[in-house]
Amino acid sequence: MGTLRPVTALMMVVASLLGTAQPSVAATETVTITSAKPRSLMYIGQVYAIHTVEATGGVGPYKLSVVSGSLPPGMLVVGTSLGGAPTTPGTYPFTLRMTDQNGLFGEQPATIEVRHQKVAITSGKPRSPMYIGQVYAIHTVEATGGVGPYKLSVVSGSLPPGMLVVGTSLGGAPTTPGTYPFTLRMTDKNGLFDEQEATIVVAVAAAAFTSGDPPAATVGRPYSFRFTADGDSNIAFSLAGGALPGGLTLDEEGRLSGTPGSVGTFTFTVQAKGRSTSATREVSLVVAAVVSSTPTATPTGPGSTPTGPTATPTSSDPGATPSESGSAAPQPAPTTSKASGAWLPITGPASPLVLLLMGVLAFSIGGILLVLAYNRRRFTTPD
Repeated sequence: MGTLRPVTALMMVVASLLGTAQPSVAATETVTITSAKPRSLMYIGQVYAIHTVEATGGVGPYKLSVVSGSLPPGMLVVGTSLGGAPTTPGTYPFTLRMTDQNGLFGEQPATIEVRHQKVAITSGKPRSPMYIGQVYAIHTVEATGGVGPYKLSVVSGSLPPGMLVVGTSLGGAPTTPGTYPFTLRMTDKNGLFDEQEATIVVAVAAAAFTSGDPPAATVGRPYSFRFTADGDSNIAFSLAGGALPGGLTLDEEGRLSGTPGSVGTFTFTVQAKGRSTSATREVSLVVAAVVSSTPTATPTGPGSTPTGPTATPTSSDPGATPSESGSAAPQPAPTTSKASGAWLPITGPASPLVLLLMGVLAFSIGGILLVLAYNRRRFTTPD
């Protein structure tokens, strides 16, 4: 009886502990996946970063599995993550399950669509025109998308004779003039492709200037003109004769530029030299002086003698001499001049000297008449 009591007490303590622990187990019965679903669109041949599945609830560690459907071929589950490089196009629905150590789990449905990536040619078209007998650098065709290695082919039209395709490039030396349209196709490992239409014109090389004559320049002012030429490849320009105006230079691209420093007409020869031909042009460039926009004033002053208007005397003019027929005879126009600071004519009927003489004459006549009148009154006998 004494032994029973300690055992009974121990069992009661264990039962009490189990009773208090039971609610905490019930709180972890639900496992919930909290991470987002795997990306839905993937492309063949591309390796994707690992997608980690996360969950809450339950007791770790967790285990990830696919319980229905299947991942795309080339992808797999490792631990609580999935990843890889899909190899087969298609639509793949599946269900992920995250299970804790007590067998509790949460599920997440997902779908991944795997596509062939579109092939796209990214390089430019082959150069045109080309010239007979000239070997051209290899033109490499580049593309993105799809799965390498790529293969280049001509699916319509034809390359110019003397040119061919090697790998993903084309090149050669055209031998026959003409216009050659064709279509290039770039195909990837899975048979996906992209196409590019192109045309190459093959001509006989003959360099020729295409620019006109350079305009006139002005001394002391910036100047720029560009010579252009066509008909050959790799054309470079140079001075072949004569001399440029001081201050101007000619570069290999045909640009004549600078600031001319002297006035004149300058004759020189420009050469346009291609890979197999060349052309020359004689140029005459005029460099003019700066034209002033300010008008030049006519100097005036004490030393200047302006010409006055021409006067024709009339019958009422004191200087006029009437003809016998009663009409005024034409007289030569007197020349007048102006003194500094005065605008009266020095010579002529209206000059100060003539006016002074006429005044003196009038005063003398008046004095004589006054003396005669006085004497007459003095010697007259009164009645």
